[in-house]
Amino acid sequence: MSMKEIKSCDIILASPSLYLPSGTTSSLAIKGNIQINLSAPLKVTQVVVKLHGFAQSNNSQKAATRNLTTKDLIKQKLTVVNITKTFNPGETLLPFAISLKAPVNLPASVEGKHAAIRYVLTAELTRASPHAIYKTSKNVILRKNALTNGVNIDEKVIYEDEREGLLKYKVFVPKYMAVKDDGGEEGNADENTPEEPRGVIKIEATFESLDNAGVKEVKVEAFEYEMYNFAKFGAAAGSAPTSSASKSSTPVKKTATPTSKAGVKIPAFSNVSIPNPHHTTPLLSPPLTIPISSDDSGPVSFEIPIHHRMKPDSNVSFLEIKHEIIMTIRFDKFMLTPLKLEVPIIVITNLSKD
Repeated sequence: MSMKEIKSCDIILASPSLYLPSGTTSSLAIKGNIQINLSAPLKVTQVVVKLHGFAQSNNSQKAATRNLTTKDLIKQKLTVVNITKTFNPGETLLPFAISLKAPVNLPASVEGKHAAIRYVLTAELTRASPHAIYKTSKNVILRKNALTNGVNIDEKVIYEDEREGLLKYKVFVPKYMAVKDDGGEEGNADENTPEEPRGVIKIEATFESLDNAGVKEVKVEAFEYEMYNFAKFGAAAGSAPTSSASKSSTPVKKTATPTSKAGVKIPAFSNVSIPNPHHTTPLLSPPLTIPISSDDSGPVSFEIPIHHRMKPDSNVSFLEIKHEIIMTIRFDKFMLTPLKLEVPIIVITNLSKD
């Protein structure tokens, strides 16, 4: 409820996003200040900070109805003031630090269209007389730090194949794209057109063909996919997702041969049957066309800038988020049909240097 003495009351975090520790013994504390602006003296009996972490899913398929299911992940309370105290008009800062119990078991924050994992801090001030409680809340973003899980940010995946003796190709694609962690701040007016791209994918390739065809242009599409599995929501919201970085980090040699299956097929989820609800966001619209003038079979390199806001990849059991780029490489000899490659890219957040 509102209190006339309080002009404003906010939780100011030392850092809007925090990285979950990867070791079982490591601790994590959320630090900040409760900033109170008063127009008149305020006598309080108690000030507490509560942390509530929860997973939420909305498995209603209709936009108009909501069928929200919530599962608690963590609930903690910290008493900041527990004696009767009068705050003077003007600004008061109350510092706090809330240490998370077993943070290594917590899943990272994620915001999907139909499900989310959120951590919310609420500060509650209890006024002495007339008795009333004032509340203010703030979201905390908890991230997994991919780099501590043995991720090599420069790792490349090689896609190579030979096509009916006409074309031999070898395309080097980064496995990861690091995007700046904007702390989950939503709704900037220029949401999708910052001056600097949010992420850049650098591609290098070599092509050998019978008639030494050069590459004329590359058309690039990029997508973010959200895949939901509500059946797993109740059981798995509390269990930590397994690290996907433990696989060997040698480049995989694989040929991208898109298989045509009946029904909808999302390439990034080739192993999933699609009855599950899903949501696709194009990251390049319109698709990008990169002109390239390579006269011969020399190496080709180009950059794909992405300005659209991206979510980090998520492998929580009930909400997977994956990213993919689709490159259509056209050659300057019309005899060579264009080469289409669908390749996954893992989006991770860069620890923002404060």
